[in-house]
Amino acid sequence: MPNFTLTDLTVQSLKPGLYMDRKTPAFGLRVGKRRKTWIILKEPNRTKIRLGHYPDLKLAEARRRAFVALGTPAGQKEISIEFEQAKRAFVEENYKGKSERSKSETLRLLNRLEFKCTLAAVDDPTIERELGKLTDVPSELLHAFRALRTMLRWCTKPPHRYIKRSPLEGYAAPGKDKKRNRILSDAELSKIWHACEGFFGDMIRLIILWGCRNGEVGRLQRAWREGRVITIPGEYTKNGRAHAIPILPMARAMLDQQGKMDNNWRDKNTDYYFPGHIKGTHFNDGSWGKLKKELDKRSGVTGWQIRDLRRTFRSTLARLGISREIAEIMLNHVTGAGKTDLDEIYNRYDYLPEKRAALQKLEANLKKILAH
Repeated sequence: MPNFTLTDLTVQSLKPGLYMDRKTPAFGLRVGKRRKTWIILKEPNRTKIRLGHYPDLKLAEARRRAFVALGTPAGQKEISIEFEQAKRAFVEENYKGKSERSKSETLRLLNRLEFKCTLAAVDDPTIERELGKLTDVPSELLHAFRALRTMLRWCTKPPHRYIKRSPLEGYAAPGKDKKRNRILSDAELSKIWHACEGFFGDMIRLIILWGCRNGEVGRLQRAWREGRVITIPGEYTKNGRAHAIPILPMARAMLDQQGKMDNNWRDKNTDYYFPGHIKGTHFNDGSWGKLKKELDKRSGVTGWQIRDLRRTFRSTLARLGISREIAEIMLNHVTGAGKTDLDEIYNRYDYLPEKRAALQKLEANLKKILAH
């Protein structure tokens, strides 16, 4: 009867037999020819109790049920689950049914924090050490703190209840959200446009043309394009609302160019216009920062963020005489220009002609700017 620490990785490769877990007394896994069954051996007679089958019942939940079945007093001994395991469970369960973008962004933020220990071992020194690594990027630090706080609170709740209390209790947020008002001038916009190179440059240019969020552009899929319109599904937008965008010549040239790309790490047969390094994935959310710094050096424009392009887009539409209602719709804002919740329910008009007319004005204006 082998006795070692069961992990998600080892469980997948075990051969038939009975394996007892070092971390959780009397808890183990019986591996048969057709199925794997979580069990506990309850004293005094080592009565075998079945908890459920793998993979329907995950390791972390099986451990929790073992503690309950063995009668461990609540809070006396917390479940010995690794931080990484709890993180994966949190992201999968807490964001079930929510947008893929929200799930991906939360995971990216949590991945910035490397707690290589059990969840119960997370203490003040380890928290301060990990958060301290992000002090040079205040905005990222604040968002990572919030993601960690949400995760640890989730870990205290049933039915998992991995820990009795969150070790982040009492911590003040490391800063506050700052409302930005930066708008790029025509000269700055021209410098940035001309400095754009390769696939990253095309993503920046599409944000300038469409006013989309960077995560939406980084996830663009070929299947979303129908003729001269590309529609971002609701599960990929911040507000959960599908966003249809007319494709005009400047944008179409970039999308068509990306469709022809083919080199060692980017497969032209991928679902995404902007694939990641790993086949079958989209452009990594954590890769924008490094490439943005390189763009700053080439353009000579500094002190701006990618999100400022969205604000610049909105301001340009106003300057071109586009009505507030259409401008807000082009940003995919749920309510704007006096719209109410009832409008969202009953008004299903997609405003494509109005969007196309507005983008024609914007592209014409941009061509004038770039010509100078």
